[in-house]
Amino acid sequence: MALLEIRDLRPEFGSEVIGLDPSVPLDAETRRELKALFDERGLLVFRDINGADLRFQTYISELLGEDGLVDPDDLPIFEMLVSNREERGGAPFGRLLFHCDMMWIEKGCTALSLFGQNVEQPAIPTLFASAANGWNTLPDDLRARVEGRFAVHCQDATAQRGGSIPEDVLVSTFAVEERLTLPIGYTHPRTGQTLLYVCPQMTHHIEGLDHDESEAMLETLFDHFYAEEQILEHHWREGDLVIWDNITLQHARPNVSMQGPARTLRKVMVPCPLNFATGIATYSKVGD
Repeated sequence: MALLEIRDLRPEFGSEVIGLDPSVPLDAETRRELKALFDERGLLVFRDINGADLRFQTYISELLGEDGLVDPDDLPIFEMLVSNREERGGAPFGRLLFHCDMMWIEKGCTALSLFGQNVEQPAIPTLFASAANGWNTLPDDLRARVEGRFAVHCQDATAQRGGSIPEDVLVSTFAVEERLTLPIGYTHPRTGQTLLYVCPQMTHHIEGLDHDESEAMLETLFDHFYAEEQILEHHWREGDLVIWDNITLQHARPNVSMQGPARTLRKVMVPCPLNFATGIATYSKVGD
């Protein structure tokens, strides 16, 4: 077992892990250490881990995102790319608003990972915000207004935000519309933490309020949730592997240009996206 060095990235969440050997399987003590750290910190960064092939990325993502044992000989290998270069790459351009993947599906995506496969500088970062910290730091008067209320989530709620959304924001369109209603103060099914479970990309509205009231309350929550001092930025280099709890943490990014520096990130979702019947997204921008 290699001795791991842990460096916290923010007081509330996120740690860099140094010294991990990207082998399959990991020894039992390393597995226990990483799983405990993942539940506590929500996001783990492994820099310059160039031996992390798709099999290892899938293995460690499944290990951290699932409760049960992971069989290294029976991994659900499925490659996705987030890329402004690859023809089959998802989200190839535009700005992404804060969100959790598959937020509209009950028991959806529990963990996400991205690996820096082809990254030219200056690289567009990925931004992270903690829904646990968002809830824990809610002012008392705002907490009293949202406790007991429910929010409705969908694949893309950009139209609900109206003229407040910049023209470079990416819009995703799916053939089948899906929605899910959950408490705004949502309890994480694995850690038991209470989370501020709303986001600008996928929260359609708050139940029991008209459109203007819902949008006003959501904007107040967003201003608190995504205050600049609450955000962690990961600046990509080739060979970076970043894994995060997709329920606790939300992610976003600034604008990516098709003509800008190459940015191809290999993506793994837990559970494997073959389990989700959501169809293939098509992309446009608000200004299109």
